Amino acid sequence: MITTSDPNLAARLRTFRSHGMIRPADGEPWRYDMPELGYNYRLPDILCALGQSQLKKLPRFAAQRQALAARYDAALADLAPQVRVATRPAWSQPVLHLMVVLIDFESIGQTRHQVVERLKTAGVGTQVHYIPVHTQPYYRMRYGELSLPGAEAWYESCLTLPLYPGMTFDDVDHVVTTLRNALKP
Repeated sequence: MITTSDPNLAARLRTFRSHGMIRPADGEPWRYDMPELGYNYRLPDILCALGQSQLKKLPRFAAQRQALAARYDAALADLAPQVRVATRPAWSQPVLHLMVVLIDFESIGQTRHQVVERLKTAGVGTQVHYIPVHTQPYYRMRYGELSLPGAEAWYESCLTLPLYPGMTFDDVDHVVTTLRNALKP
């Protein structure tokens, strides 16, 4: 589902949604042209209805995610500089879909894999977002070997902690306490 207030963008998205087809204003009613590649990006009616009902929950979900992120920010602050919350522009009020921390694994004397396994054993699931795109086989074949130090540094230190609207502050506190324990040698 995409929403936009830009009429030109909306027209272009409708074209992509419909196999890249456009219908000339005059001519046979069955006539269409495909000036560019498009796809069959249509939601079934049932998913549209579900999407509309979910949008009603958006303000509550957004407020909950912002509150949870603020709780994480406060709870993780004293782990700096070994653990830092991924920065966000000061002018923004994001609704995070991921809670990413950057960990200096070398300074704590552990690998990310060790930390992930210790968290998993304690019942806290984590993920890594994201593997740098330029290291994926498709992009390496297409563009060759690239060195993108910023993306590579991010990847080497990032770890995504649980964040979802159903979490409570107690859940966040549990994740942070478990992370503290997992970071100990």
